[in-house]
Amino acid sequence: MTTLLKEEEDRARAASSRSRIRWVGKDAQGRPLKRRDRSGATCRRTKEDEIQQLQELLVDQPSTSSSWCLRQSAAQLEWQKARSHHLDSLLSSTVVPERRCSHCSAPAVLRCRECMPLEWMCHDCDVSKHSIHTLHNRESFNEGYFKCIPPTMSLVKTNDMFTLRHQDRLLPTGRPSHSCNPKGVTESIGRPVIFVCINGRYDLHLPKRVCNTCYYEWTPDWGDLIRSGYWPASVNGDTLYSTDVFKSFEDLKTVAPGLSRQAFLQMLERRTQHYGRTGKIHGDVFQRSFLEYMACQYECQKMMCEEPFSCPACTPKMLAVSVDGNRKQYRFRLSQRIDEPLFKGPFIMEDSAVTDFVDKVRTNVKCTPGKGTCGTSQWSAARETARRASRLDEEGLEVAVCRHGVLLKALNMFRGEIFAYPLFLQMQFQATNVHFYCTDIACKYWPYLEKVAKTMPELRPLLSMQPFLSVMHAKAHSTKCEIVWSGRNLEGAGSTAGEEVEMVNSFLSRCAITTKYMTKSARNDMLTVHAMGWNRRKQENLHVVLAKRYVKIIGHTITMLEGETQKMKDTCEELGCPEDKVQQWVNDVRDWATNDNTSGDNQSLQRSIEQLFLGLCQKKACLYRQTDSNKIRQLRRKRLREEKTKLLAAIHQYNTGQPPETEIQEEEVERRLSAEQQTTDSLIWPWEVQSDESVSILAQKKVFDAYMGKRRLVEERAIIVREMRQHCLYLRSQADKIRMQMQHVSCGGHSDMTQEGRDGLASLLKKRLADVDTHIQHLSSAYSLAIGPNAPQWPDDSVENHDQDSDISDDRM
Repeated sequence: MTTLLKEEEDRARAASSRSRIRWVGKDAQGRPLKRRDRSGATCRRTKEDEIQQLQELLVDQPSTSSSWCLRQSAAQLEWQKARSHHLDSLLSSTVVPERRCSHCSAPAVLRCRECMPLEWMCHDCDVSKHSIHTLHNRESFNEGYFKCIPPTMSLVKTNDMFTLRHQDRLLPTGRPSHSCNPKGVTESIGRPVIFVCINGRYDLHLPKRVCNTCYYEWTPDWGDLIRSGYWPASVNGDTLYSTDVFKSFEDLKTVAPGLSRQAFLQMLERRTQHYGRTGKIHGDVFQRSFLEYMACQYECQKMMCEEPFSCPACTPKMLAVSVDGNRKQYRFRLSQRIDEPLFKGPFIMEDSAVTDFVDKVRTNVKCTPGKGTCGTSQWSAARETARRASRLDEEGLEVAVCRHGVLLKALNMFRGEIFAYPLFLQMQFQATNVHFYCTDIACKYWPYLEKVAKTMPELRPLLSMQPFLSVMHAKAHSTKCEIVWSGRNLEGAGSTAGEEVEMVNSFLSRCAITTKYMTKSARNDMLTVHAMGWNRRKQENLHVVLAKRYVKIIGHTITMLEGETQKMKDTCEELGCPEDKVQQWVNDVRDWATNDNTSGDNQSLQRSIEQLFLGLCQKKACLYRQTDSNKIRQLRRKRLREEKTKLLAAIHQYNTGQPPETEIQEEEVERRLSAEQQTTDSLIWPWEVQSDESVSILAQKKVFDAYMGKRRLVEERAIIVREMRQHCLYLRSQADKIRMQMQHVSCGGHSDMTQEGRDGLASLLKKRLADVDTHIQHLSSAYSLAIGPNAPQWPDDSVENHDQDSDISDDRM
């Protein structure tokens, strides 16, 4: 009996051990952690077992799985299996076969991959084909391997062996139409030229044609070469460039601004050597020819009614212009050569006009030296005067962009970032109905503008614009300055950040890698080319960006609006603010920030304590949310300690001479500022204790932030709708301008041009009109899809009649 009971207990214990649940530890990616034995060593699996298990998983789950890791693993295994086959195929492709000519069945002596599928050729067929297709890259294999040969070489059979012999080849150009018999025209070798295309350099000759019937002689002139797609490198025409290589260089400079012309030409020279040719390409000649070509292209664009430095969505009424300086866009004072730039004023303003304006301002206004200080930050851009650097000519670039990142205007800085530079740019937008003028130091710049406008009446219309402090830079300003000037707190600003120029500056800073060593004129022209390429990409994708932004506003932002609304309700309930007093609290915060009138030193000290305490609370709350680097956090903690020291010193000064019941408790202030102790009740200062309903400025500021966040989200929808409408009207007006220009050309306009030039302009206008009509169709499709009946609807009770343009207030805070 005892034995049976023992056996039953053993079976029950074994069953319970089998049914016991084992929890497997996993890492952050969801992979099981490696097991360890009692000695602490990891139980490692062999590589073959892991590969076998992975293959079994891949068989169970195909590569079309939603798991990115499984798809990548499957692709890697497929490539690994096919690698040996690819290697074998690559090696076999270098074997010289015994092939017949693809045209006449004679023994083939070379291969031309650009003539595929008829790539195998004998000597005679090679001469007949490639005397016309001069730029084809051929390979000979008479020595048992494939060898690239230049177009100026041909294979000749002597003593049953093929040898290379030099031959002159003609540059492929368009031929003139002649009324005589084409068979009676003799074509011969003209003067030698160097031709550069995307495949490198070719040493060729210009063609020379003579008609044996009428003895008419023809050699290509400038017009013939340009019509053939070539561009001269100099007035002599000894070197020609393909316009395709200029287009490739322009696209590369737009995508990779740091690419130098030396690197691009080295790539062309490597391609020259790869195809069996030799020769160098002169860098300075290439750059001058490229800029001349781009200048002519810009003139053509103006005649076709293109506006490369305007934003279609911001015309004619622009919401905001963001201005900032780029100190990385400097230029060394190395070259003493002075050349006139090809682009005078379309993007970078003329230096003489800027200098005259700065001198005029300094003559009429007494300047104050030094940097501007706001809060604990000292702004190098907030100054009226600055000394000139000794080793630099241009010290940077002051850039103005719209809300969509389109480059509008710029100027060269010669004395650092002084107020006169953004003031000159602001003058350029006086007639463009700009509502907000965004800068990083608006709190210092706008009083300067008011001071200058008193002595220069022609600048008073600039005060109709509204100052806008960039949202992110406002975090480094004082608390009062942020409340008054930050774009987040301005009526009608929507989600405008005022930081759009920073995105453009990151692009221009990469351009500075090459432009800082150029001459003055070359730098000006190259930066203009960069700006045109940037704006072209922005304008082409503007309808896609606006449509996506609208969908995001209607979809995602509705959720954000509900969240902001709920956040404001929770904040009001937490702080005891009824709904009918929200607007009163908002006005109280504005009054607190704008009211600097004090009747004595005591009130000034009180406001200083309130401001320091409020700034410390906000900055400590955002310390980890706005910074992801320990180095930056350490710097901000240092500034927080300095502000806390100033706060405690101000409190100690206030408590001196005060009765005990009206003193500020330093322990209570430090407890509120500590990160470990978070309190929900409001701190009431002794001078605020007037009734039971007294509320601290910190509590009111929380309600103020929630209210402003909700208002800006509501306004953004109306702004995007207006920009989409302006975009449509702009393109339609462009189409009307093109039609008027076509009519002007057909009626004999542009009398200073030849008839062929007017015909070419008419052709370009037709092409431009077709492109605009196509763009209008794409734009209408994108906007109709975004605002169509299937789009999510905006809550009616949250719109608050913000769809009208007149809702944007002109009152400056």
